[in-house]
Amino acid sequence: MKMFSRQIVFFVWQDLLLHRTVIQMILGVMALLMVVSILPLGMVVVGKWHSLKDFILLYRYEFFHLPVFLFLLGSTLQTNAWVILRRYRTRGQIGLHKALLVVVLAGGVSLWVAAVGGLCTMFVKYVIYPNMPNAHAAFLYVPHSGDKSSFLYFLVMYFFVTAIYGLLFVAFIDFGGNRFFAFAAVIILAVLDMFTVHMLPYLFYISEQTAPVWTILVLIVVLLLLVYLICLSSSRKNYYVQDDLL
Repeated sequence: MKMFSRQIVFFVWQDLLLHRTVIQMILGVMALLMVVSILPLGMVVVGKWHSLKDFILLYRYEFFHLPVFLFLLGSTLQTNAWVILRRYRTRGQIGLHKALLVVVLAGGVSLWVAAVGGLCTMFVKYVIYPNMPNAHAAFLYVPHSGDKSSFLYFLVMYFFVTAIYGLLFVAFIDFGGNRFFAFAAVIILAVLDMFTVHMLPYLFYISEQTAPVWTILVLIVVLLLLVYLICLSSSRKNYYVQDDLL
């Protein structure tokens, strides 16, 4: 089992290297759009921010971060390729490969967003608007230390939310077989959250002050259940026929 775990990690890393050009392009576009938001021409459009967390969420998660991640994930999921099929002895192992790929990509995207966001906020604070006399000046875009929330906790929530949506995307593909409808279904679920339970605002803003430990435990359970569901659905697929290609 330990050897198999090492093998699947190696295979996932190998897939990421095979698709590194696409990954670099998508992450580059994401970074470029984040950089545009700190330019004077974009300030009227994107609104105000005062912390790194606020800056990352300038673009709504449902309309920017999540679609970009799903597009990135869809570009790297090619389990119908003969290279994938020859690696594993069972279909369940292919499902585990897909789930681990989602988790790794979610972690990488989370760190990338944090790194680009941190560089952008530092650039604004120390280069574009250094020595600003007060926070009520003409430009209110300089991060300050008044934000008491933990950015590390926010980053953990960002990772879990992204990974769970990515696993849902893969599960919808396994059960429906259509990437476009799976993409649309996940985006619709995220958008509906704005008008129903407001789970994303709770995870990103409130849960740290109410029940951080229980929130993380619940998200871990949800993530593991989705991984099991993907492995179960993959074990019933026939990757050698056109209808079940992913």
